[in-house]
Amino acid sequence: MKGRTCLIRNRLGLLFLLLISLAGTSHGQDILTPEERLWLDQQPVIRFAPAPNFPPVEFFNEDNEYQGITADFIKIIDQQLNLGQKLEIVQLKDWGEVMSEGRSRGIDMWGAAEKTVARSQYMQFTEPYIRLPAVIIVRQEFAGDGIEALVGKKVVGIENYASYEHLQENYPQLNALGVPDIEAGLRMVSYGAADAIVANNAAAIYYIEKNGLTNLKVIGESGFEWNLRFAVRDDWAPLLSIMQKSLDSITALQKRDIYRYWINLDSSDSWKFTKDYMLIAMAGALVVIVLVLFGWGWRKRAAVNMQRLTQRIEEQKKIEEELKNLATTDELTGTYNRRAILEIAQTDYQKCLDEGQPFSVLLIDIDHFKQVNDQYGHEVGDRVIRAIVNVCSDILKVKKIGHIGRIGGEEFVVLLPMIDQTEAHSVAEQLRQCVEKEPIQCIENTWYSATVSVGLASLEHSEKFDELLNRADMAMYQAKKSGRNRVAVSHELVAG
Repeated sequence: MKGRTCLIRNRLGLLFLLLISLAGTSHGQDILTPEERLWLDQQPVIRFAPAPNFPPVEFFNEDNEYQGITADFIKIIDQQLNLGQKLEIVQLKDWGEVMSEGRSRGIDMWGAAEKTVARSQYMQFTEPYIRLPAVIIVRQEFAGDGIEALVGKKVVGIENYASYEHLQENYPQLNALGVPDIEAGLRMVSYGAADAIVANNAAAIYYIEKNGLTNLKVIGESGFEWNLRFAVRDDWAPLLSIMQKSLDSITALQKRDIYRYWINLDSSDSWKFTKDYMLIAMAGALVVIVLVLFGWGWRKRAAVNMQRLTQRIEEQKKIEEELKNLATTDELTGTYNRRAILEIAQTDYQKCLDEGQPFSVLLIDIDHFKQVNDQYGHEVGDRVIRAIVNVCSDILKVKKIGHIGRIGGEEFVVLLPMIDQTEAHSVAEQLRQCVEKEPIQCIENTWYSATVSVGLASLEHSEKFDELLNRADMAMYQAKKSGRNRVAVSHELVAG
């Protein structure tokens, strides 16, 4: 049954990818310059080696098929560039071998990689296309929170991963230990061979469920975030330009669909721990009833066992809540992340559609945000993002309407169920004006006034939520083209 389910998912995944690829096709226009196209035509093969075991980012399944977020990016890029048989997917043993082959020119390109000083000596990197936080996972009985609680403890990191280098360089007080992959590290922590592991939350959830490691919990963030990029050999500068152009040509809507597909792919099978333990509890209760027939002594012993089982269930619930919160909350702003806000959107939208009620959505983008990062640094950029989200959240709370979530680096969505276009436009203008008036401290005695461009779309007739979101996205870009710091309203339905 499980194999059949995987087969169905794989086929649906291929259909999904085909649809979003066709949706993003640029009507036959070549995004490359003649020089870049000539260089590409002259290459007999481009050897691409992904990280072999890094779900859901990229991995090889049981049939040795390349899958994951990066795999879907590669398939779209392959279609854009018409690579055909030129692109060779190389499956290597582990990430260490991928790096070694990159140094020796045994391969030409990597998939999801963090840019480091050492790697930059022989590889060059695109801009990031995936960002993932690294969290600290320990056994349930571990006391303490955060990285400070691990002083002198045995902390596992994944060999050749930038997160492990981060541990070694920034926390020499820890007893850092390298392991070949995250699955081995999680098992070591679960079985007591190590005290903690630093790993990305998405992969951790995948392997915790796969291996039934129910005695683990999250105690905080590690301070490291993966900014994953494509990497190409440093003597192939044209390929770097080609890959960056290809990434830039993938639309925001396509990216959102890919992320949402892989995050939600196993949602129907996730978080089975509570159900499993409830079955155990029912079985335990039946045992208690049987033991009552054998006397008070047996009943007492059964009661003790039941108490332990109940405690175990409560501990498991706590693990689930921590992991669920991590999976649905944006770590920077504390509001909903992409997965959570889009799930809420689908539910609220369908309800309004079924009941004939209005529904509006706002897409908000911070104006000139790259200039903020370039001038003041990413720490100030993060401060600007938090300040803007706080302003918008406070207004929505006062009005007791809507939900806000972060769906991109500096891009946010506001859902307004039961709100028509006129009222939604008033809300959007209030958000824009309040953001503009909010002083944000950059450095000492220096303040920054941010502005936002807002796209508004309201439900018209019968359309899918993705079509509504796409209209808001186009309206937002119209606001930016018209001079920024303004609200643009979408009045046209999107065909298809």
